[in-house]
Amino acid sequence: MNANQLPPSIVNSFWVPFLAFGAFAAMLFGIKLWLIGTYGDATPYWDQWDGEAANLYKPFLEGTLRWTDLFAPHNEHRIFITRLLALTLLTFNGIWNPLLQMVVNAVLHIVTLGFGIALLTRVIGRNHLPALLAFSLVLFGVPYAWENTLAGFQSQFYFVLLFGIACLWLTVTQHPLSARWWGGVVCAMLAFLSLASGIFALAAAAIIGLVFYVMGLRKTRKQLLAVAILAGLFLLGVVLTPSVAYHASLEAASFPQFLDALLAVLGWPISPSVFSALVRNLPALVFVGVILWKRPAANDRKWFLLALVVWSFGQAMSIAYGRAVGNLASRYLDLFAIGILVNFACLISIAQEYICKWRRRTVIAVIVWTVTGLISLGLNAVSHIPGELATKRDTGLAQETNTRNYLATGDFNYLKDKPFLHIPYPNPERLASILASPTVRMILPTNISLPLTPTSVDSMPAGAFVADGYYPTTPKRTGMTLGSYGAQGDAATGQATIRFEANKQTVLLAIPVAGYPLNNGIKLEIEQNGQRKPVAIKRNPKESWGMAYIKVDRGPFSIMLTDFSSRNTGWLAVGAPVVTGRLDALTNVLLAKYPMFLILGLIVVVLLLTQYGLTSRVTKSVGD
Repeated sequence: MNANQLPPSIVNSFWVPFLAFGAFAAMLFGIKLWLIGTYGDATPYWDQWDGEAANLYKPFLEGTLRWTDLFAPHNEHRIFITRLLALTLLTFNGIWNPLLQMVVNAVLHIVTLGFGIALLTRVIGRNHLPALLAFSLVLFGVPYAWENTLAGFQSQFYFVLLFGIACLWLTVTQHPLSARWWGGVVCAMLAFLSLASGIFALAAAAIIGLVFYVMGLRKTRKQLLAVAILAGLFLLGVVLTPSVAYHASLEAASFPQFLDALLAVLGWPISPSVFSALVRNLPALVFVGVILWKRPAANDRKWFLLALVVWSFGQAMSIAYGRAVGNLASRYLDLFAIGILVNFACLISIAQEYICKWRRRTVIAVIVWTVTGLISLGLNAVSHIPGELATKRDTGLAQETNTRNYLATGDFNYLKDKPFLHIPYPNPERLASILASPTVRMILPTNISLPLTPTSVDSMPAGAFVADGYYPTTPKRTGMTLGSYGAQGDAATGQATIRFEANKQTVLLAIPVAGYPLNNGIKLEIEQNGQRKPVAIKRNPKESWGMAYIKVDRGPFSIMLTDFSSRNTGWLAVGAPVVTGRLDALTNVLLAKYPMFLILGLIVVVLLLTQYGLTSRVTKSVGD
């Protein structure tokens, strides 16, 4: 058999890496969607009320936001990129939706990981792509960093990784002061404008550049000037990093406290000890030693991997000092996990060097390190994550209920003197003052915003549709509901009209619907300007509440309910509609369809494994 006789699946192996990345992205996206849909809540949380509602969305919508406000400090950070993303999503969606933000953040995280893995394959070889993807799927599929996944205001953690990796690739692998090198400097600035620790990308690039100069690998004036520029920008970033007085208690007060925090960070997920820190980072330590001993040429891409090692260590030092108290909080673990991936890449690089000389020892070392890390990650997850996620889900529901009830009644008792985390902001008075703004109320997420108030409700005959007219096991809703399930069960028949007034030019509304609107004799319609059209519903919600989405223009409109079904064949109930966002329905569909992404990813993996087996057999036959 010759090359021209190979099956199409072999000839088209060009697509294999893209399919592999696609399978990885689909499965990881499915995992994140499941986590968001199961434990997430659309109620804005903690820093979002000040960082987004009061200081960003309100002035933006009122026309008072200045460009300088986008660079204003948020704690120790200047989250310019996160603010731009938040404004973009608000503009496209029309209202504030933290669930949409979580889904976008999930995509951002996966893109960042894919970008980093693609660059790593250019260092250690593309034949190691399956190992990198499989390891990363396990490493980042475990929801230890659930705080970042389940909060809409956390994109800065992903941006700092994305721009930091891009900075190191461009500043280390490109000639100093070239156009691409300057592109790396811009990426470093964007990393700093994502999270304060982004400046460590500059430090890592400067250190590698200095090594090039000192070792004589690139001993030029341009190289020395490039190092000076990177170091100067790093120092400028340090000066521009805000200092927050009330966070002083979280910082390391002594060198022993800093060292303990650093060991905890470097030892995660094994344990906070010197031994664990050495074991977890042993591949990186050995890799650094090998590179400095062999001194490869400046254009060798292994220097990029060394820069990632330095950068990861800088991130660890930053958290260990700035958050000596609470350094293993869930939101920081995505940063630490990148260090584990970098160590895995170092392990593969070292194994390539010594696999021929000490094959058995090398294979054992790779297996032992990988298994130790993943088992430690699993044990850590089993002991902490289920309880943390359950608490997050329960407190999220309490926050939603208390906030919605306060908005509906104006009763401050729904906010004050509540258990910790039962309202979505630490200060109830401040939360109430933010919610008092008509501008903020106008964009509140659907789950807590006030529904439209009916101008009139008519039922013909009078008892055909009644308040709270739904099956007893159907979850009770706050606010107005009207349904055909009454004292006689679903025996009542008739029609009802609920009239509303739309105050905006074009409004997208979500109508809560329960019962059997698709059954014979039952209809749900919208009437405006003399035109009546059915409300699109894909399936009967039955004894639960689903959402139907409609568009109406400014002015009066009516929801028309009809139930002339036979006895024991169905009923229909609706709640007052609430203004929703243009992307809310898509967000809900994605969250509900998470199994589809998992299955799609698994199918592609099976196809790739089949392709690999076929390739092996064909290669063998060619050899014969």
